[in-house]
Amino acid sequence: MPNKPAPADVTVDVKTSALLVLDLNARCEDPKQVCRKLVEPVAKFLGRARKAGLPIVYTVSHNHKGTPEERMPLAFQQRDDEPVVFPDAFDKFHGGELHRVLKERGVKTVIVTGASSNQAVLYTATSAARPHGYDVIIAMDGIIARGDYETEYTLHQFTVLSGAASKFRFTELDRIAFSG
Repeated sequence: MPNKPAPADVTVDVKTSALLVLDLNARCEDPKQVCRKLVEPVAKFLGRARKAGLPIVYTVSHNHKGTPEERMPLAFQQRDDEPVVFPDAFDKFHGGELHRVLKERGVKTVIVTGASSNQAVLYTATSAARPHGYDVIIAMDGIIARGDYETEYTLHQFTVLSGAASKFRFTELDRIAFSG
């Protein structure tokens, strides 16, 4: 893969950072869904993030709002203080609610996880970096798409985006440490 980023150890300040869990809703409990592969590793990371005091924000596609699929997988053990936003776009900043939620918490850095890497992850992370100005950490083992190509292409795109590439850092869930 051209320009494949190497994951690095990352330390985030829990006072100015947040975890974004994009579109890993109840549908991911279905073994036929590729996002099922992320439920266990993301659930494990959620436990570490909560223990450190890192804010967590979930997104769910607008078309699932009001359906049984709007909830998070039971393995995530979502807490009441972990909001869910339902944007009607691949870019989860569309409509402004996600940006408002992050701004209210003083967030400057977002850790991005979720599905699909070539849709929600690509568009949301790009929008987070530019125009919203967040520093973006991509958990490479915390994103997924239907095929390896889509995820590899997404990672490649993050390394070549003009003016935004310097806003992205790459890591893996177990390589994220917390401070603050």
